[in-house]
Amino acid sequence: MRIEARRYTSGRIAVANLSALIDSLELGGTEDVNFESLVALSKLLFLRGDLLGRITDHDRGEFVANEAVALSPDTEGAFYIHAQLTGRFHRFEEANQLLDQALVAGYSRQEIDLERAALLQAMGKYSEALALRERLSKEDPGIHTIGSLATLLAEMGQWAIAETCYAAAIDADKGTSPIPCGQLLFEWGVSAMRGGDLDRAEEMFIELDAVLPGHVPGRGHRAEVALARGQMDLAAALIIPVLEISDDPEYRGIYAEILAARGDRENASEEAECAAAGYELLLARRPEAYADHAAAFFMGIGNRPDLAVSLASTNCRLRNTPRSRGLLERAKRNAKKFSTIGAVSHER
Repeated sequence: MRIEARRYTSGRIAVANLSALIDSLELGGTEDVNFESLVALSKLLFLRGDLLGRITDHDRGEFVANEAVALSPDTEGAFYIHAQLTGRFHRFEEANQLLDQALVAGYSRQEIDLERAALLQAMGKYSEALALRERLSKEDPGIHTIGSLATLLAEMGQWAIAETCYAAAIDADKGTSPIPCGQLLFEWGVSAMRGGDLDRAEEMFIELDAVLPGHVPGRGHRAEVALARGQMDLAAALIIPVLEISDDPEYRGIYAEILAARGDRENASEEAECAAAGYELLLARRPEAYADHAAAFFMGIGNRPDLAVSLASTNCRLRNTPRSRGLLERAKRNAKKFSTIGAVSHER
């Protein structure tokens, strides 16, 4: 699909304004610090972290959110913010319990249902998630509610309906900020990738770059698409600038794969070692949140098949989805293959 030119404000300006607002709140001093201001700052930091692939922003966002919760413990808002944090880092059962506490304390049921739907979807409880997503999209039809329904339908394998919902979500967007549309195009592209439609994924990522230039995860995934198509020059051109912006080891791992595909084994090995060190640090702090991506890395260019099985198993226990089960099966097959090769080599 094509987004009309000038429908949104400049994507580059939008990201610059986001950073300026964060700086303003960060430099505001401690005089006016309260629960609301800290929550606002935390949300902005998480948003910038999502757009630029910056784990440092996520870390800062978590710290600020915890400061907010400490200011107003045992309140409906604190329970809800804490639930969002634990859900973001894949501690789903804990997040569900916190949402229950927020509801009892009087927090908005609609907001809780939005968060609950995301948790149910992440855990693979699709029927329950679908009921909530459909109701929420009817009660408040907008880019977020309809777009979330589209992503769920795509995960459920209902791709034709999902495509219709994605388009409807963009049509429902009445704002001028390119960020909600950009995030939706990213989800659309990722869903197409996971469904094996690389042409559609490429189309969405190109559209995303037009709406929100510099969207780091979008460029990183587009580099993966180029790699899968054997377009090594394009893949490298897309991923190299990302490495200067993002501290997420996922992109270092993609670069290592590109180098290996080009036959540059020495540099590929160095990049893979850097990515492995990054994943090890993240797994030590947030094992639930990074188990899936780390498993995929160590199953491939990270070359630690047994660790990949362990991580994929952890991920599958947390989220019983077709994708997580598929990851575990691939990790087991890969580990068995390496074990067989090792046994043969030892015999020789």
